[in-house]
Amino acid sequence: MAADTQVSETLKRFAGKVTTASVKERREILSELGKCVAGKDAASRRALQAAIQQLAEAQPEATAKNLLHSLQSSGIGSKAGVPSKSSGSAALLALSWACLLVRIVFPSRAKRQGDIWNKLVEVQCLLLVEVLGGSHKHAVDGAVKKLTKLWKENPGLVEQYLSAILSLEPNQNYAAMLGLLVQFCTSHKETDVVNRHKARGLADGKGQPCFALSTLLDFYMKNILMSKVKPQKYLLDNCAPLLRYMSHSEFKDLILPTIQKSLLRSPENVIETISSLLASVTLDLSQYALDIVKGLASQLKSNSPRLMDEAVLALWNLAHQCSDSSAMEALTRHLFAILGGSEGKLTIVAQKISVLSGIGSLSHHVVSGPSSQALNGTVAELFIPFLQQEVHEGTLVHAVSVLALWCNRFTTEVPRKLTEWFKKAFSLKTSTSAVRHAYLQCMLACFRGDTLLQALDLLPLLIQTVEKAASQSTQVPIVTEGVAAALLLSKLSVADSQAEAKLSNFWQLIVDEKKQIFTSEKFLLMASEDALCTVLHLTERLFLDHPHRLTGNKVQQYHRALVAVLLSRTWRVRRQAQQTVRKLLSSLGGFKLAYGLLEELRAVLSSHKVLPLEALVTDTGEVTESGKAFVPPRVLQEALCIISGVPSLEGDVTNTEQLAQEMLIISHHPSLVAVQSGLWPALLARMKIDPETFITRHLDQIIPRITTQSPLNQSSMNAMGSLSILSPDRVLPQLISTITASVQNPALCQVTREEFAIMQTPAGELYDKSIIQSAQQDSTKKANMKRENKAYSFKEQIIELELKEEIKKKKGIKEEVQLTSKQKEMLQAQLDKEAQIRRRLQELDSELEAALGLLDTILAKNPSGLTQYIPVLVDSFLPLLKSPLAAPRIKNPFLSLAACVMPPRLKALGTLVSHVTLRLLKPECALDKPWCQEELSLAVKRAVILLHSHTDPVCFLLTDAAPLSAPAFSLVFPFLKMVLTDMPHQSEEEEERVAQILQILTVHAQLRASPTSPPGHMDENGPELLPRVAMLRLLTWVIGTGSPRLQVLASDTLTTLCASSSGKDGCAFAEQEEVDVLLSALQSPCGSVRDTALRGLMELHMVLPALSTDEKNGLNLLRRLWVVKFDKEEEIRKLAERLWSTMGLDLQPDLCSLLIDDVIYHEAAVRQAGAEALSQAVARYQRQAAEVMGRLVEIYQEKLYRPPPVLDALGRIISESPPDQWEARCGLALALNKLSQCLDSSQVKPLFQFFVPDALNDRNPNVRKCMLDAALATLNTHGKENVNSLLPVFEEFLKNAPNDASYDAVRQSVVVLMGSLAKHLDKSDPKVKPIVAKLIAALSTPSQQVQESVASCLPPLVPAIKEDAGGMIQRLMQQLLESDKYAERKGAAYGLAGLVKGLGILSLKQQEMMAALTDAIQDKKNFRRREGECL
Repeated sequence: MAADTQVSETLKRFAGKVTTASVKERREILSELGKCVAGKDAASRRALQAAIQQLAEAQPEATAKNLLHSLQSSGIGSKAGVPSKSSGSAALLALSWACLLVRIVFPSRAKRQGDIWNKLVEVQCLLLVEVLGGSHKHAVDGAVKKLTKLWKENPGLVEQYLSAILSLEPNQNYAAMLGLLVQFCTSHKETDVVNRHKARGLADGKGQPCFALSTLLDFYMKNILMSKVKPQKYLLDNCAPLLRYMSHSEFKDLILPTIQKSLLRSPENVIETISSLLASVTLDLSQYALDIVKGLASQLKSNSPRLMDEAVLALWNLAHQCSDSSAMEALTRHLFAILGGSEGKLTIVAQKISVLSGIGSLSHHVVSGPSSQALNGTVAELFIPFLQQEVHEGTLVHAVSVLALWCNRFTTEVPRKLTEWFKKAFSLKTSTSAVRHAYLQCMLACFRGDTLLQALDLLPLLIQTVEKAASQSTQVPIVTEGVAAALLLSKLSVADSQAEAKLSNFWQLIVDEKKQIFTSEKFLLMASEDALCTVLHLTERLFLDHPHRLTGNKVQQYHRALVAVLLSRTWRVRRQAQQTVRKLLSSLGGFKLAYGLLEELRAVLSSHKVLPLEALVTDTGEVTESGKAFVPPRVLQEALCIISGVPSLEGDVTNTEQLAQEMLIISHHPSLVAVQSGLWPALLARMKIDPETFITRHLDQIIPRITTQSPLNQSSMNAMGSLSILSPDRVLPQLISTITASVQNPALCQVTREEFAIMQTPAGELYDKSIIQSAQQDSTKKANMKRENKAYSFKEQIIELELKEEIKKKKGIKEEVQLTSKQKEMLQAQLDKEAQIRRRLQELDSELEAALGLLDTILAKNPSGLTQYIPVLVDSFLPLLKSPLAAPRIKNPFLSLAACVMPPRLKALGTLVSHVTLRLLKPECALDKPWCQEELSLAVKRAVILLHSHTDPVCFLLTDAAPLSAPAFSLVFPFLKMVLTDMPHQSEEEEERVAQILQILTVHAQLRASPTSPPGHMDENGPELLPRVAMLRLLTWVIGTGSPRLQVLASDTLTTLCASSSGKDGCAFAEQEEVDVLLSALQSPCGSVRDTALRGLMELHMVLPALSTDEKNGLNLLRRLWVVKFDKEEEIRKLAERLWSTMGLDLQPDLCSLLIDDVIYHEAAVRQAGAEALSQAVARYQRQAAEVMGRLVEIYQEKLYRPPPVLDALGRIISESPPDQWEARCGLALALNKLSQCLDSSQVKPLFQFFVPDALNDRNPNVRKCMLDAALATLNTHGKENVNSLLPVFEEFLKNAPNDASYDAVRQSVVVLMGSLAKHLDKSDPKVKPIVAKLIAALSTPSQQVQESVASCLPPLVPAIKEDAGGMIQRLMQQLLESDKYAERKGAAYGLAGLVKGLGILSLKQQEMMAALTDAIQDKKNFRRREGECL
């Protein structure tokens, strides 16, 4: 519309300003008009016609005069021009202008005169000739329509056209317009118009007006019939109306003499005109036939093949105008006389064949009734003498075929002479195989209908012919005879029961599926056109008349025969085959036949390939051997269309749809797709099946049927592509699921480079040649070599051997290595192993190839909705790029995703990002070298900058900057992820690059679906298809590892991303996997990660799982939030409390046991919060305490166990022990510490029995410390009430524990515990003294840790034993100064220190300790005393 408006405005300006005085304005407007006229589109043509109309209205006479002159001077509408395709289209356009001039310039009768009017009519005549001679049928119909419309709109215009044309100087180019005018007058019943132009107005014998035909006939005779130049066929065809109403007198007086003279003067110019004339008249020409034939017959003997053919055609047209049998008999006798030599002996074969063809043309006479039967019999008998004397095979064959034309007209009887001649002819020497076949075809023409039973006399001859064909089935000519004989016999079998009784052997030969006499591939390939037609007719009769004989596998051969004839290279044969197949399909059992034909067509297509023209035709234009056997794709398409039309299936939905399923794959064969890509939908339309409904109903059967084929061929792939276009919503989900299932096969990722190399090694060849190399080394060993001759030394022998080996190498002689039997066994075993690997990998490769072939087809079709599956495909592809087997196949499909999903303006950027992604992944395949020339870091930088500038409109003021669609972003996301995770970010430039990536992520996290999206439709510009889970994982990683600036940016991005999954308008609903990522982030050691995860969960609070609807995930959410409520950071605790309140959550009893997993988590922050959370949960649900305590003890034992290293038979370490899980045990100790407040008295002793000796003797000092803290906390809470039960536990351990260093840690802890326990007792409690005694006794333990612990426990207990303190000091002093053991003296020193600390510093003097120590230091004789004093 925009183009029309622009052109229209240009023409309006031209019309208004073309006469302006301004030269500049005229130049501009003419320039604009030139640009307008240059256009060849419809809009420009319409605008140009509008301009001409305006010119004609403004300056009618000048416009008409100049336009007509311009048309003639340009060569269009010239008398001397030769019509062509280009001139024809131009003439049609010019004709519309001329019609426009008639309407505008000559609107009234008065103005239609003068030179310009005559010139206009003349130009129109010439333009019409151009159109007729150079244009296609549609253009010709258009021209006739324009003129007819013009004449109908203007009454009297036809009369003026006639007057104008007849007043012009006669020219044969006007004949077409005259014919069209007469045709118009005839069809519109305006004969009076022509009558008014009579020159000699006579009536014919029938009383009908002559239409001024004398004048028109005179024009025809002088300019067409007597033309010195051969008129063109299109002129002859269009001037036929001039002859339609010719009278007998005019024909006799005017036309006939002219015909005779013209044939004598210049037959080459006039014979086609005469043929056209004979076809156009509506007179019975019987009375003139002999006179006309005498002139034409001489042309049958011409030396020009064209004249012969035209003469034969003219005789055919003449026969159609003759209804008198005697006249026709005279004609045929005249031609037979010529054939017999009445006008000179015919010595040239071509002349005889031409005369015979003329006789054949006369067989198309219009004689009817008994006269026709008599005429046909008479003429048939005239052939017999000629056939008796003729010896030339080609002439005989042609003569018999002409005879068959006359025999085909028999209706009641076949002449007895002819039947006898058939018997005799087969025994003549001149009757070769080709001649006999012609006779058999003639018999088929004779014996049919009422004359069929007359063929019973020929029954023995026919049976003999078939049996001969069976015995010589490799001879194509003999089999060709047999087919014709078999066809006639099959007809006789139905007509006569006696004949049927004699044909038992015949039927066995016909239906024998092993011999296949008439349906063998060789015969059908080499058979002539007539033979194929006969096979077709035989098959038709078998299916219609003898279906009971074609049972089981016997029918298949005739299915093959039908398909072979349907695929014939000759249109005449194919047309008959199509008609026959349609007829058979419309009969009973049409579905079975269609199914069988489809099977045979599938077999043909399985080996069919589209060949280039040079493979079909040589440079000289001859058909090659490949070309002879090649079936054009168009023929295949025609055959399939015919087979699909089964009229009997109307209303039978089941069989119709089954047939449609069968045609699905066949119709998508590459050869058929090359002709018509939408063939299958077109077939469905013909079968009245709605494609989408059909696909919906049968998709579950169609997809497995296609995808389970092995190998998957191109037809199946094309079929899937077509299905995806016709019903993408139904097909794509299943198809993509099938593809991803194959691509995600774990076995593909497990292929090693060695296995891939084995697969590439040819079968039977060894990849691992270590066995052969070992054998070669063994063969070249010189050790223990037997000395061959005493005359030579061992050294000389070695030198000789080395010389021989060097000579062999120079000559290229490879000595075959001799393997031992054991090496041969090893070699065979290795070959078998490699063969198994090769077979397994080839199966994987073929499965992958099929899946990717389907994907390539889908990507090429690019059906609507495909892009929403790109994220799934990207996720499936990336892992395979590390597989040596899959990477080479995956690379190109991965690269092709960019063209499918990226917007047109960013396709180049998508290709860049895809290639850089591959470079970053370092796949197990070769990359495109041009894309690897740029340094990787520079390519990454460029790609990031381009993505940032084209997708973030906030940062860059580009007019076309806009976010990508979600599928497009999923394609570039792996690139962004690898840049963030795999590349360094130390410098400011690198950090800025990370910031740009985070901005890109933020922009795309803000995608929202359109509110106008239809229900059930996924908006690709919304967040639904974003890789949100991977983005959340990436962002939490950045927050946990990035700089403070990046942490802030990533936190904002993550919150924005969570908002896109909040379930609000335009947002997606968060999937459980997204929630799980955020919940996992709450276990991060980084506080920023936990904080951001909580904020993200706050955004999602409306879509988080609830305990009532999703128990498992709801309980997990409850657990994570409960734990984070006790985080060590206050801000996080506040956020968690707010979210807890917002969601209205409540603690559940089941949570207590689940919190144990947090207690043993590997991160300290989680263990600490988990312990506190567990204690608070148990405090609320006290009944859970015992179960939780028992479970903690069980888990401790599990975590304490450390499997020993795995050793081989020689004691060498194969694999080390797993690392000690001491962090988990620390968490358990921390939990026990916190739980101490929640225990009842019954649980205290079992807990301390766990502490002593197991937990307090842990191999890790950190665990021991935490366990001691837990025990002390428990003791401080429950010690006073449980002294009587706990003290025996400690005493028993100190009494029975082995006295070695491994138990020192436990002793130390027990001592501390005993001391702590004693603190809870009153001073007067009798248990204090035994505890102190135990502590004093423990001082003898040779462990500094134990002794220090005792010393630290004694001071608080001293007030309770003040009375006995002196005695204890004396005993310890004695042990300090006199004991033989250093450990005891050291322990005594620690004990004295503890007692003195408890008694006070004055006790040193009161207990005379200082004096004793002074004496000991001065004792020169005893070193122990001095040493003790120092301790």
